Amino acid sequence: MQINPGNFDKKIEFLRYKVEKDFDGFEVKTEIIVLKIWAQVTNISGTEVLKNNSDFEVVKTRFLMRTPKININKDMVIKFNDNIYNIIYINDYSYNKKYTEIMTELVIK
Repeated sequence: MQINPGNFDKKIEFLRYKVEKDFDGFEVKTEIIVLKIWAQVTNISGTEVLKNNSDFEVVKTRFLMRTPKININKDMVIKFNDNIYNIIYINDYSYNKKYTEIMTELVIK
């Protein structure tokens, strides 16, 4: 499959959260930027869900990028346009370890 690297025009960040206790003993969640990379971003689908009388929107988004040198796992999240995306699936695109496809989910309350 032919991929145009010129389509990698969106800057995304991979984040990991670190939970620490502050001076008063409360847990504080801090973001740690693991990786910044250019990617192609495509919205796959969107649905509205009704749970416990609350409306939620669920957007499934695909990120395609060059395979980074660090390992990406589902414990990380992707930050794009000030939204946080949960990683659902990580795929070696075309099975040649040149590109990585990541399927994510954005939940909006």
